[in-house]
Amino acid sequence: MSHHGFTFLTRGLLLAMTLALSTGCNESGQTDQATSSKSGSVSTRITPARSVTAGTTISVTLGSSITSENASVGDAWHGTLAENVETQNGGMIAAGSDVHGVVTGVTPAKRGSRAMLDLGVRGITTNGKNHPIIANGEAIVAGSTRARNLGAIAGGAAAGALIGKVVGDGKNGAVGGLIGGAAATGVVATSKGYQVELKPGTTLSFTVNQTVALR
Repeated sequence: MSHHGFTFLTRGLLLAMTLALSTGCNESGQTDQATSSKSGSVSTRITPARSVTAGTTISVTLGSSITSENASVGDAWHGTLAENVETQNGGMIAAGSDVHGVVTGVTPAKRGSRAMLDLGVRGITTNGKNHPIIANGEAIVAGSTRARNLGAIAGGAAAGALIGKVVGDGKNGAVGGLIGGAAATGVVATSKGYQVELKPGTTLSFTVNQTVALR
């Protein structure tokens, strides 16, 4: 074989080896990438985000007193979950978790109108992280059945006695006692009335406005 023929053959072998190595690297890279992509997809399905869905009811126990006499819209309040809150995709937020809220509406007692207090939840802290959960409840109006059930306003004859002290000079306390709870609402509306006061330990229910993922 001539010198030129040997040189040509050598160059051909080197070129073939280079192409083979290059093809192997590309296939290996594609395989690794596909495996990585597949692995990532599986991981996402195995660990879905838990979430509190819209419409979920949250029961909260107040940590301090709140009254329509001195509360203002935007005032912060704190409490704890009275019951576990189940989350979508399994899991729960445990009872006792810290709850953060604000006063969303307030009307102090005055002649011609009944006192009102409205609260809203704005976050729940779990595992050391605060989740911005927005939930609202029903306004509490002085003299309403709900207010009396919450202990915010005394019911029955006791409510009448309180009203009697407000509208009378002391002697009318007995008359107020006879008025009773049924007519108490009307008396509150036409007198100076009394405030809505929620004591520590009062449990309120709130409804979540929109679904929130917990991460």
